[in-house]
Amino acid sequence: MNNISTQTTFSTTGMTKKLSLAATFFIALVVSSSSFAYQFDVDAQGEQAIKEHRQLMVQHMASAEQEYSAELNQDFDKQMKTAESKFLDQKCEQRGLDFDTRSEVCDG
Repeated sequence: MNNISTQTTFSTTGMTKKLSLAATFFIALVVSSSSFAYQFDVDAQGEQAIKEHRQLMVQHMASAEQEYSAELNQDFDKQMKTAESKFLDQKCEQRGLDFDTRSEVCDG
C-alpha cells in the first residue's frame, strides 16, 4: 500500500507543477499583452513629444539665426563706418586737410 500512495503523491505533485507552470505562463501572457498595449500609448505620446521638441528646436534655431544675423549686420555696419572714416581721413590728409567727423567733410 505504501507503494501506491507514493505513486499518487508523485502524480499529484507532477500535476501541481504542470498547473503552476500553466498559471505562470498565463499570467505572463496577460501581463505582457497589457504592457504591449501600454507601449503603443507611450510610443504615440513619445512621437508627439518628439514632434513638439522638433518644433521648439526649429523656433529656437530661427530665433538664434535672427539674433546672429542682426549681430553680424551691426558688426558689419560698425566696421564699414570705421573703414569709411579711415579712408576719408587718409584722403583729406593727402590733400593737406583734416577730416571733420561731425560734418563728414574735409576741413581746412
